[in-house]
Amino acid sequence: MERSPPPTPNPTVAEQIAVDQTGPDTFTSRIPPARLGNARPIAYGGCTAGIAVHSACLTVPPAFHLYSVLGAFHGPTRIDRALVCSVTRTRSTKTFQTRRVVAAQVLDDGAGAGTERVCADFFVDFHVCEEELFRYEAGPSMGGEVGRGPMDGEWTAGMGEVADRLVRDGHVSAEAVRGSRLMVAMAESYYETRMCTAGVSGQNLMGLAKDLKTTQEDRHITDRTSAEWVRMRTKLATEAENCGALAFLMDGALSFLPLNLDHKDFADVSACSTLDFALRVMRPGIDMSEWHIRERKTIAAAVGRSYAESRLWNERGDMICVMTQSCIVRPAPGREVKL
Repeated sequence: MERSPPPTPNPTVAEQIAVDQTGPDTFTSRIPPARLGNARPIAYGGCTAGIAVHSACLTVPPAFHLYSVLGAFHGPTRIDRALVCSVTRTRSTKTFQTRRVVAAQVLDDGAGAGTERVCADFFVDFHVCEEELFRYEAGPSMGGEVGRGPMDGEWTAGMGEVADRLVRDGHVSAEAVRGSRLMVAMAESYYETRMCTAGVSGQNLMGLAKDLKTTQEDRHITDRTSAEWVRMRTKLATEAENCGALAFLMDGALSFLPLNLDHKDFADVSACSTLDFALRVMRPGIDMSEWHIRERKTIAAAVGRSYAESRLWNERGDMICVMTQSCIVRPAPGREVKL
């Protein structure tokens, strides 16, 4: 199937995570990080993570492959200036390489010099491929979706198809859909998405149809699932770019996943964003221009935080990675809190 053209002339993923080396183990993003799904001028966390991972990858020998990223966000990243990544080589052995990446921006302080503010910290680990004793992985919990493939029209639909159906059936207004599509225009320009219509987000369009009852209403929130097939619209040239693009993709939609799964939206929260994450990569050589299925679940929530997980498989059913996140989810003033 031919790739449909991107709906807007936004930068490619490669351009969005591109960096230039500006000093010893120091890298500066070629363009400012961009926002995604946020009306405020705050960058998407996946942009920050993708730029940081790409920077770390450029400091290791080619025999080493990404297997772990531990990250913590310390504050919002601005979209009007570059991100500077300072890399520290904390471990270099025959089988492992570890890099600490501090991502920061220079803010205006009124005196002309500017003040550096740290946006996030990352520990990025690499490993050579070793002889295997085991090879196995869990599959998607929703069943045989991998075998059916992304273009199975009985099981998947494009975001536009889901939106049109919801408008036609009176679940959302055309105006609401237009507003939502503007917020995610950058994501759609970067990668194609086929939503799994058995999943919650494939039925309520990432929670836009807030009051729509889905086919998973009888399940506990921790057993509800959303999934979609995704592929980058452009082929990336290097393993480092693909690793950065993987971090970019996997950060998406986990902080507000509990809202989508429980008939809530941003009006119900005063804060909803990622605090920290762990990305575990199972296999080297990922090609983000190929179709992959991503499945998302929420695991727990209490005391103003939530914990969620996203898993990714290729079309052959090989698990590529797992992303887990702790997120802040503060109720809006006056909203009922479930105990």
